[in-house]
Amino acid sequence: MIRALSSAATLVVAMIAGPGWALPGDSAQKLVIEADESTYEMSTGTAVFTGTVRIEQGTLRVTASRVTTTNHAGRLSRLVAEGDAEAPATLRQRINPGEPFATARAARIDYVITDGRLELSGDALLKHNDREISGQRIFWDIEEGRVHARSEQPGGVTGEWQPKQSATSD
Repeated sequence: MIRALSSAATLVVAMIAGPGWALPGDSAQKLVIEADESTYEMSTGTAVFTGTVRIEQGTLRVTASRVTTTNHAGRLSRLVAEGDAEAPATLRQRINPGEPFATARAARIDYVITDGRLELSGDALLKHNDREISGQRIFWDIEEGRVHARSEQPGGVTGEWQPKQSATSD
């Protein structure tokens, strides 16, 4: 039954993503990171930020208590944000011009920026274009426009969306 609920939820929100996976200029913008502490490993391009962490780049905004970033060819290629007992990790980014921001909240957010893939785990919530889905785990292939959600609890995947209003009234 859980598998059926997950599959149904996936179909319901399959249209959550539009074409593309972030504003084209975001990755070219200045990357600003604020944290209480950081460690950078030059040989791997990996940095770990802890404490109150805030990241901004273009329309991308991330908050968490721990963030691990990977740099490839001089650009941010992946980030893993982890919340703590007091607050989950959050992410906000404009995916397409003229659309509202996509927002995500979870205990752990793994964003592979170069591939346009987002994985949320632990009390996960994803909102985009008047649609939202929640579950224990959410996988969003932003580039392909596919969302898959699952939960270990029956009925643990929920989705909501606002139907488009027609030009004529009934």
